[in-house]
Amino acid sequence: MAPDPASRAPAGTLAAVLEAIAAVPDLTPQRRQNMASALRTVARMLGRTLEAIPADPRQLARRLVEVAPEAAGITRAHWANTRSRLRAALELTRPMLPGRQLQPLSPVWQALYERLPSTNRQMQLSRLLRYLSARGIEPGMVTEAHSEAFVTALKEETLLRDPEATWRDIVWAWNRSRQEVAGWPEVTFAFASRRKTYSLPWTSFPPSLKADIDRYLDRLTGCDLTEDMPFRPVGPATRHLRERQLHTFASALVQRGRDPSTICTLADLVAPDAFKDALRFFLDRRGGKSSRGIEEIARTLKSVAKYWVKLDVATLDSMSRLVRQLSVKHRGMTAKNRERLRPIGDPAIRHAFLDLPRKLTRMAESGKLRPTRAALLAQTAVAIEILQQAPMRIHNLINLDIDRHLVRPARIRGDLHIVIPGHEVKNNQELDYPLPEESAALIGRYIEHHRPLLTTAENRALFPGPRGGAKSEHTLALQITKAIFRFVGIRVNPHLFRHIAAMLHLLQNPGEYAVVTRVLGNRSIDVTAAHYTGLETTAAVRHYDQTILSLRRRGPRP
Repeated sequence: MAPDPASRAPAGTLAAVLEAIAAVPDLTPQRRQNMASALRTVARMLGRTLEAIPADPRQLARRLVEVAPEAAGITRAHWANTRSRLRAALELTRPMLPGRQLQPLSPVWQALYERLPSTNRQMQLSRLLRYLSARGIEPGMVTEAHSEAFVTALKEETLLRDPEATWRDIVWAWNRSRQEVAGWPEVTFAFASRRKTYSLPWTSFPPSLKADIDRYLDRLTGCDLTEDMPFRPVGPATRHLRERQLHTFASALVQRGRDPSTICTLADLVAPDAFKDALRFFLDRRGGKSSRGIEEIARTLKSVAKYWVKLDVATLDSMSRLVRQLSVKHRGMTAKNRERLRPIGDPAIRHAFLDLPRKLTRMAESGKLRPTRAALLAQTAVAIEILQQAPMRIHNLINLDIDRHLVRPARIRGDLHIVIPGHEVKNNQELDYPLPEESAALIGRYIEHHRPLLTTAENRALFPGPRGGAKSEHTLALQITKAIFRFVGIRVNPHLFRHIAAMLHLLQNPGEYAVVTRVLGNRSIDVTAAHYTGLETTAAVRHYDQTILSLRRRGPRP
């Protein structure tokens, strides 16, 4: 009897793939069981039923990127096997591009493959060469059309996390091999980025514009100590931001049809018509809606008009009215940050997050890792520990110096402070964080046993870079973010630690903005309240719910 059509799994879902596995006659029982188990594991990790998950490689790839298997107790090796079996199961119902090691090379491609200068180059090109071999496309037959078809297959027939990044690496390796390997096909491949950029290089503008901007930025940063300025000098990060805003604004004006050769000084950017025209470019990109970024650019240009170009009062008043129209009314934390903080409210996730420095340190000291790998893991543990106990900005974290910033008060054994002078802090507020004993011990073990493997004795940076001095902010931030996602399963960048610190304290102590102000090093309690008012709402609602439930259980007693 034929199966009831109503009982069949929805077409195009992993449930249908599971049925296909059962229907293939030449699978061994073990292979069939492994593939079915892989589908169920994927469904469990995605938190959905098999019937609710589309069997579309692109959709699956995007969702699998958000899976942190080790946070769920699955080893990396197990997860790699699961992904491989998932790909094989999908191949039963649709075309899938074979992996780079699964398709044999033709003799001609094999000869070229063996001439490649390194194993890494071979790995980069293996998937493409096997794809061409499988279709009978020999080196002398390759055209750009074949590369386009391959890119489509990468996007639609694989579970690659980032097909575009994979293709970018292949393009680089192919074009280098064209120059270095005798007999390599003459065709050149290109990588077309989806990113739409509009910023022009400085060379597109007259040199006088960049010179004027540099003079303005020098004034902002207080390079001339003899000048009496009406504002506090800015730091390097703010200077870089202002330069980027001015560069972007000038480029936007060109995109609106202005000849770049006519933009010679900052006065040309803040002329009334130019000011409005460039802002219109940004608004059009957002469908006529303003944003905090657009508002900040407008305020920067208005400041230039007032303090540098010194426009007349009537023009400045007109610019002020326009800035007010662009103002985005927002109080407190952004919706995006609130959403990213929400998982911390889960007790299990919160515990895993707070215990992560200990976990990473245990792994580093287990003896199972290569010494350098263990040292980097211990370094990540220390960075996370400091951000949890002393939620400073990433610029201050990366520049911590063992001799200057780690202070042990005289005759107090084991007591450790992180002290950062005000001139090194964004808002000029000195930071002084006394660390708990266990934090001091964790940092001490890293400095004594692991850090020497990463640098020389002359380098006193707590987080040393490979070429001396401190490592880059981007690299350390990436270490932190990857470790938290890998073992906790949530996305947390270094700046979010400051929000987490405020949230955790306010959940336990509603209304204690003064403490949060001190911990974060804010200049005033008003700044803290403006950002974090409402974070304790969840705790208040839960308390209210418990009150209602208690009254419900008590019954009609007076």
